[in-house]
Amino acid sequence: MIETLGWLGTTGTFGAYLLLSRGWLASQSLTYSTLNVVGGLLAALASAAYGAWPSVVSNIVWALVGLHAVGRTLAEGYRTERRDEHESAVLVDAMEPAKQDCLA
Repeated sequence: MIETLGWLGTTGTFGAYLLLSRGWLASQSLTYSTLNVVGGLLAALASAAYGAWPSVVSNIVWALVGLHAVGRTLAEGYRTERRDEHESAVLVDAMEPAKQDCLA
């Protein structure tokens, strides 16, 4: 079972790189980063079961880099969404008729 998880992790990280190099995924895509996080964690788990500690560390670092990229991608999406909402609100305000001066 643990060997299968290790192979899935390795296949995930290699598959992510293959998809990237073929132009089927962007390096900033959530899919690419998630494949690297999951692949790194599964490979680290399998490596730990076999006591291959250098491999455990390198796979955990790989997963952490991917996790950082996931966070940045999600944060950028949130910022873009908030900016779009703000720009929409500004456009709506600009389209409303001007209020008349009550002192005139």
